[in-house]
Amino acid sequence: MPLTQRRRSITSYDSKRSAPSKFIPNLTQLQEALTDLPDPELWAENTCSCSILVEKKQKFIEFTRKRINRGSSRPYRWIYEGKILIRKRDA
Repeated sequence: MPLTQRRRSITSYDSKRSAPSKFIPNLTQLQEALTDLPDPELWAENTCSCSILVEKKQKFIEFTRKRINRGSSRPYRWIYEGKILIRKRDA
């Protein structure tokens, strides 16, 4: 799908937002959301939700910002802690 037809946005987690749906992204959708993630070192919130358009509906994929041990440094990285759908054609 061309970029001009995709609607995506990035938001920090908002407790007023309704509970997430039972959406399980596939690898392609997860990779699409990854392109919108901000630099975890500069992002102030501990979560970031990226929206993607799936069958003309906006779906959210949430990432958590965590520190990892990287030698003597402890940089932040984005972690996806949900489930992922792996289709036969993705394998």
